[in-house]
Amino acid sequence: MQKVSSVVCTFIAGFLLFFAWSGYLKDEFNISEYRGIIVKKERTDKVISIGDSFVTEPHYMVFFENGKNLRVSNAIYMKIKEGTHTVLMKQNDNITLMK
Repeated sequence: MQKVSSVVCTFIAGFLLFFAWSGYLKDEFNISEYRGIIVKKERTDKVISIGDSFVTEPHYMVFFENGKNLRVSNAIYMKIKEGTHTVLMKQNDNITLMK
C-alpha cells in the first residue's frame, strides 16, 4: 500500500510540476509588438522621496497613432523620431527597437 501511494504522489507531483513549468514558459516567450507612427514623445520627471531627500527620475513615453503608449528607455527614446514608422518589441520588461 505504501508503494502505491508513493507512486501516486510522485505522479501527481510530476503532473503539477509540468503544468507550472508550461505556464512559466508561456509567459517567458510572450512578445508584444508595438507598430505604427510615433505622434508624440514625452519626457517627464518623477519625484521620489527617499527619507529626507528627494530624487528625480526621468520617464520616457512614446505615443503611437493608434492610441497606444509605451514607456521606453533613454536609449530608445533618443533613437526614435516623431513622425516615423517604428516597430518596438516588448518581452517582459525588455524593449527592443526593430528596424
